[in-house]
Amino acid sequence: MIEDKILHSSIEHLHGPEEVPYGGDELVVVCLVRDSRPYVKSFVEHYRSLGVKHLFFLDNGSTDGTVEALKNYDNTTVLRSKLPYKGYRLAFKRFLIDRFGKRDRWCLYADIDELFDYPYSEVVGLNSLLGYLNSNSYTAVAAQMLDMFPEEPLSGREENLKDEPLKERYRFYDLSNITRTSIKERLSLRNNTLQSDDIEFFSGGIRGAIFGARPHLTKHPLVFLDGRVKPMEGLSLDSDHWVDNAMVADITCVLLHYKFLDGYFHKQAVRAVQEENYWNDSADYKRYLEILDKNPALQLKRESARELRSVNDLVENGFLVVSEEYMMVVYQEEERKSAGGHTIRGERGGGPEDEAALYRARAQAKAQSLRAQRLKRHLKELREQNHREVERLSSKLARERKKNRNLTHELQSIRASRSVRLLNKLSRIRVRVLGPKG
Repeated sequence: MIEDKILHSSIEHLHGPEEVPYGGDELVVVCLVRDSRPYVKSFVEHYRSLGVKHLFFLDNGSTDGTVEALKNYDNTTVLRSKLPYKGYRLAFKRFLIDRFGKRDRWCLYADIDELFDYPYSEVVGLNSLLGYLNSNSYTAVAAQMLDMFPEEPLSGREENLKDEPLKERYRFYDLSNITRTSIKERLSLRNNTLQSDDIEFFSGGIRGAIFGARPHLTKHPLVFLDGRVKPMEGLSLDSDHWVDNAMVADITCVLLHYKFLDGYFHKQAVRAVQEENYWNDSADYKRYLEILDKNPALQLKRESARELRSVNDLVENGFLVVSEEYMMVVYQEEERKSAGGHTIRGERGGGPEDEAALYRARAQAKAQSLRAQRLKRHLKELREQNHREVERLSSKLARERKKNRNLTHELQSIRASRSVRLLNKLSRIRVRVLGPKG
């Protein structure tokens, strides 16, 4: 394709190795970046602590020191292209995956304001997670975006932020305005197979509650490049959320999303509106900017907000999904770590079969408990939605009845008016004088 040739010829290598070999239970991260200096330290150090092998960045013309900050890390590679983001957004991302994601290996695409995490990551190491996915022949994992925000209101100032402590400062989230719908049809349209009926498609969230936007929150950023899987395929504006031809895993992960960096958020919104380089000519950013201009010290933390202390909080409150099989891995890893890295065999008076049965029983109980809690919450949400709908319709009916009463009264007033009575009187006189057929 001509677009691909233009893109490849525009690429300039700035820093780091151009090739990084990695194994089947290892992971590389690829990221498109532009003027994101405040995120660099938190992003690189998060993925390093997670156990990621290497991070590859494609810079799209940063002028705020982003590239210089990335060069300080030895586990990063930085390329640059100055082609316009609006015309090459998807092409940039696909280039990164194709260029640095190896055949029969895992690759994670994350935006610079997204920190990927997964259930029980403090117990299950990254290599064990990928080993679990490999053992079940999964080739993609769904992740739910979760908007994080600070406790204090935005200041409205365009601060020159550097090395923003994302996890420490932006600790709060809000699930109250998330819409959940079936994901099966969406995935099947792209020739995917879904391994869990519990996984749903999310939209809305805090951006819906505060700004009236309805962003899609479900992505498939973690993919296994087996030659069939096609990440970010298609020309639709949300193609970067999806994958084609994949066996989608039976768990969901999270992309902690740090959009609300005070004055930086306002600055990014201004640029997005000027360039109209996002969906629908940056329609959502125009709403962001309109509300920010009216209320620069915007308070995002409401009564329904919660503080995130662990990724496992998101499992317990139903935001993330885990399966019975995955819980087996969790309990086995817990046992192994508690034994100093060695699996305990037979110390409870039974053999390996008894131990496996114990893990299975615990995993079944946990998975069923979480599913029951999730269904209970869904029932409560449906009841609340039904109650709100009844209130809305009752209010509408009351308005219509009032309007009808007003119209009836107005009609009665018209009929009783002097002019109408006079017309009626003249009509009766006319009948008497001229006759009924006159």
